[in-house]
Amino acid sequence: MAANQTVNTYGTTYFAPTDRSIAELRGSYLGVTFPLGREKIKGSFFNRESGKELIRGAVKQLLKTERGERIMLPSFGCNLRKYLFQPLDEATFESIKREILYSFDKYIVGAKVKKLSVIPYGDIGPAGGNSLKITLLVEMTDTDLAVFDVQVVIK
Repeated sequence: MAANQTVNTYGTTYFAPTDRSIAELRGSYLGVTFPLGREKIKGSFFNRESGKELIRGAVKQLLKTERGERIMLPSFGCNLRKYLFQPLDEATFESIKREILYSFDKYIVGAKVKKLSVIPYGDIGPAGGNSLKITLLVEMTDTDLAVFDVQVVIK
């Protein structure tokens, strides 16, 4: 058996070689890539992420999920599809902002929202205009304080 694999009741699990030690990983957040199975590594189905990519994937998953869609976490997500056919005025924007910030504070760990923008997306007319482009400027709250943006289109 190779040094980077182990056998358990589910079969052989391969571990990707890493140049970071366990001491360096302590204090940082690790998670599963989103979407699942995006990058398969030698027989495994799940890959781990940390840092900006972990937060970016978690935010996209949160914004694209409707509340009640996940069985074991019925309050996970944002109800953003209900705003697709609403006029994008100040009241609608404030409602969208409350939805996003409430869910973000409840489910995203290790980051905070610095800026939020919502714009209509697509061609305006009978066949289009009923989708929203949401852009969040997110700041990590750990030691590196990285700032990055996350864009999601709700159709």
